[in-house]
Amino acid sequence: MSEVPQVKDAKTEQKRFVDKGPMVVFDAKTNTYWMKKDSWQDKGKFLNWHESREFANNKNARKVGGFSDWRLPTADEAQSLYDPSLVNAGKGGAQLHIDVIFPEGAFKSIWLAGDTSTRRPRFDCSDGKVVSVDEYSFGAVRLCRKELNRSEKEKRRN
Repeated sequence: MSEVPQVKDAKTEQKRFVDKGPMVVFDAKTNTYWMKKDSWQDKGKFLNWHESREFANNKNARKVGGFSDWRLPTADEAQSLYDPSLVNAGKGGAQLHIDVIFPEGAFKSIWLAGDTSTRRPRFDCSDGKVVSVDEYSFGAVRLCRKELNRSEKEKRRN
């Protein structure tokens, strides 16, 4: 007997990452919006942790992508981008393991939300690890925002 190949329903074949215009990518798996470019690609300079927060505030004031709630990602959010089977060319030839929907040339490390005195968490897109570094060391940030579902919106209202 020969097996008939299964035809997949179009709904199950949806892409995980959806291009939402020149500045924004939507992650359908986690309901998270991401800036397409990291701060290095956007500004052409490195930012420390404090400057990364200021970078988010500036994007919010300008309502980039139509949103004003951009922020530094959590460790879980950043780690959700990491896929060792993917390769995206980063700054200086680094191999980043993130989807190619994000433009090439991003810095390998992104600042994360979190506070541990003078050390701050940073995620490395080349090895998938979170490390704690001095808050004034150089890095970049890829801002995100979460699309809340109905129950999450209700919780916030109450």
